[in-house]
Amino acid sequence: MNKLTGMTLATVLVLTGCGGGGGGDVGSVAAVLPTTTSVSGTAAKGIIKQARVLVCRIVNGAPEPDASCAATTTGNDGSYSVAFSDGYTGPAMVKVMAGTASTMVDETTGTDISYNMTMRAVIPAISKTTTAYVTPFSEMAASAVSTTTMDATKISQSIAAVQSVMLTLGIDMSVMPMMDLKNNGTDAAKLTLQSNMVKQLARVAMAAKNSTLLKDANGVACNAAGTTASQQIACAVSAMAGVMNSYVTADATKSANVLAALNAQNATSVNMPMLKADGTIGMQLADMTSSASMQTAMQNAGMTVTAAANTVNVVMGGMR
Repeated sequence: MNKLTGMTLATVLVLTGCGGGGGGDVGSVAAVLPTTTSVSGTAAKGIIKQARVLVCRIVNGAPEPDASCAATTTGNDGSYSVAFSDGYTGPAMVKVMAGTASTMVDETTGTDISYNMTMRAVIPAISKTTTAYVTPFSEMAASAVSTTTMDATKISQSIAAVQSVMLTLGIDMSVMPMMDLKNNGTDAAKLTLQSNMVKQLARVAMAAKNSTLLKDANGVACNAAGTTASQQIACAVSAMAGVMNSYVTADATKSANVLAALNAQNATSVNMPMLKADGTIGMQLADMTSSASMQTAMQNAGMTVTAAANTVNVVMGGMR
């Protein structure tokens, strides 16, 4: 796939022929070779480990076949990364799919449970370094776009529409779904957005188990539709995705039910994923409604007492 085509090779030969020297030849060849582009991010509901990841080009309005997509596996921190050596810069879809040993963290218990669903994210355009976080909220945006008429404009509109529907929860799909103390330890605003995303993802797990407002396709409440936490959470994610009628409109009743279900969950005991100051990933148990508990969690993850004290009030004031 990365070999030069006949047309490109001819162009290289013409350019090198005009270069007038060996040094010119190398520069001319380099000038026509594509710049590698990439997509990386984190998959979380909570952190998803050892799942299959496909990053698929959108071709003629639809994702390319799975076999043609760039593929990788999420790490134990939920991270993934793929590269396009041909320099692809068009729209794309990320799929995080169940593998033979895929798990996700249940934030309500801190334990790993089976990951048995597919969550997606859509990207308007890939650049040299593109970030895409895959969560139940990105799945809502992916479900909003028809898989036969996808383009950059509709993808951007679907992301904006979901963020608008979820506005009261402060959802921002460009935010990493964990607290990053290593890179953002002095950025209270960024840590606030990250903490809020963690809180809302925890609420999804809680609502899946506790609420009767999230229902499966047959109208059965998710907390009764499955016998395991994995099944209940998969049901809740599907119910959230069903909120969107199209890339610009949402079902008013379904969106109200999702918001009510999530808002009803009191995040007093959450196992929060944190990228610690030393670069390792750890789970910190915290009452996300308590400044003292959140400060302790940040200190346990490597923040100094002073930094945690200066940051916690901003974080608490910005979470929904």
